[in-house]
Amino acid sequence: MASTILRFKNPSVYQIIDQRVYRFIYGQNLPLYFSNAQKQIELYLDKLKGVCEKKNIDFTLSDRILYQMDKHHNKGEKIRY
Repeated sequence: MASTILRFKNPSVYQIIDQRVYRFIYGQNLPLYFSNAQKQIELYLDKLKGVCEKKNIDFTLSDRILYQMDKHHNKGEKIRY
């Protein structure tokens, strides 16, 4: 929820931390618990920026684009809620 609020406040800095985007980037499910949330957010955003540069994706739209890419590439995989 917090990442959603931050994304709409400043999408050029923040993107939604979503299970599908995380899975597309890291190839695994988003952990249910992080011991250090701030560090994980920073790592996620750094990794997300790198993926955007590599795939030529506009960072401000990346959460939506990568969400759709995960749906396409992992359509048989269930999301853990």
